[in-house]
Amino acid sequence: MSCFDLTKELCDELSAIIGKYWWSQQDKMNKIHWLSWEKLTRSKKKGGLGFRDLHLFNMALLCRQAWRLLTSPDTLCGRVLKAKYFPHTDVLKCPPRAGISYTWRSILKGAELLKEGLIWRIGNGEKVNMWEDPWLPRGTTRKPITPRGASLLTKVSELINPVTGEWDVQLIQDIFWPEDVAVIMQIPIDHDMDDLPAWHFDAKGLFSVKSAYKVAVSRRDVKAGRDASTSGSSRGDNGDFDWYKIWKLQIPNKVKMFIWRLAHNSLPVRKNVSRRGVELDTKCPVCQRLDEDCGHLFFKCKYVKRCWGGLGMDDIRTDLAGCQSEKEILAKIWKLEKAQQMKVIVFLWRWWSARNKASNGERMQSVSEILGSVAYFLMEFDQLQSTRKEVLGDVRHCWRPPPPEFYKINADGAFDPNTRTGGWGFVVRDTKGEVMMVGAGYIQHVASPLQAEMIAMLRGVQQAAWLGMQNIVLEIDASMLASPLTSAGVDRSPMSCLVCQIRDFLRSEFSSYNVSLCNRICNKVADALAAFGMGVLKSGSDMLTSQVPCFVSELVSGDLPTNEV
Repeated sequence: MSCFDLTKELCDELSAIIGKYWWSQQDKMNKIHWLSWEKLTRSKKKGGLGFRDLHLFNMALLCRQAWRLLTSPDTLCGRVLKAKYFPHTDVLKCPPRAGISYTWRSILKGAELLKEGLIWRIGNGEKVNMWEDPWLPRGTTRKPITPRGASLLTKVSELINPVTGEWDVQLIQDIFWPEDVAVIMQIPIDHDMDDLPAWHFDAKGLFSVKSAYKVAVSRRDVKAGRDASTSGSSRGDNGDFDWYKIWKLQIPNKVKMFIWRLAHNSLPVRKNVSRRGVELDTKCPVCQRLDEDCGHLFFKCKYVKRCWGGLGMDDIRTDLAGCQSEKEILAKIWKLEKAQQMKVIVFLWRWWSARNKASNGERMQSVSEILGSVAYFLMEFDQLQSTRKEVLGDVRHCWRPPPPEFYKINADGAFDPNTRTGGWGFVVRDTKGEVMMVGAGYIQHVASPLQAEMIAMLRGVQQAAWLGMQNIVLEIDASMLASPLTSAGVDRSPMSCLVCQIRDFLRSEFSSYNVSLCNRICNKVADALAAFGMGVLKSGSDMLTSQVPCFVSELVSGDLPTNEV
């Protein structure tokens, strides 16, 4: 599947075999398929079970081959294919033509899917066409919404000031609409770094078959004119229904499957079976009075009313009986207190089990027996949750001084999502906890809190190098930033330029360095400095001093080793 395009017909045949096995659970048995295969292939968050659409999964695997050719062109396979099929371009711009192999034609189909999620991380901007290539981390096309008009500029590098190495603000404002200007100014750049392809739908910019499959499913649903976030049922529809709440319940999977089928109205109650063309008596197997559908079986049957009364929840039964769809029933159950919610769910499941025995000719359980089984399973499920809970000790977090002959840099960033501005702050301390340097500043254009923290780290290590420090510990509280700085691989995240700058600076300016992760409590001094930079300072008025500012003096004193209990 990873090298050849399987035909849609073959994938449909394989899907039919999987669906047959799922519903029958045995070979050579044909049973009712209560839901379409298309619904089963939806994710659990969208009402399905997460089965793979084999044709789309095949495209995602082929997309991985195209990604490898794009990001690793120097491999033996990449060089052979490039020499034969696209010697003067890349795999994304290679059109299919007559006479190519079936393998290469299949990979080109994967390349079409790759275009749906590709984005360019800007370094020097020399490879990226500003009008045709996806490079803006926004929207589905990731391209400017500004029409090109009579502009003669083509490459992103032409938007960068060659003297300062920063964006040419005036030129950008003259060419693009304000919506595009705001996004462009938030992109970090580095004139010493080449432009890199990345995967837009991953926070680290890394391609995965799982993510590509989701893009393929989304594209299929858009073409079909269908909202992939909803899944219909036979009685009414509620697009706001939270399907994932079913799978977050702390109960066994068999109970979750029961609730999921109830939400889809796919339980084999007799009215549902009759609608499928099966001739049978549709009367309720418990009371033998009225036709059996989910509303009657769970809320209106005279025997089930006794059970609800025995549980002391007859008012809840009355409320649920007035619902117009199964999803509306569950939506009201989600609003109950947790204890009542669990009791209702377990009772519905146990009542369904008792009903099945009665339908198969066995003795119908009494009300006391059903209520007893409900109490038993509630106790079992509660014990199951208790065993999963971890008993955590009282862990005290406090700032720790660096080892001898080392200096510790604590850095943090602040971010205002409304104005898309931020602040940076850092503090450098020695092994005794004494402050050597503090810094804070304002960031006029910033895209995320992580970008603000990266800028704070860069400012901190630059000042440490200026002070002549050779051994440092860079301490941060963002777990997503620790691994990129210590990894030797290519970073394709939106902050790839900043990551490369910090990596290169650490390797070239310091004899020894270490990047460590700390609790946010240990980073409160840098956090206060970043907030000060965002809220008080203005652009171009950075604060750099060896004196402890009064507004963080108490925080610094609280971090001193002598104050540790």
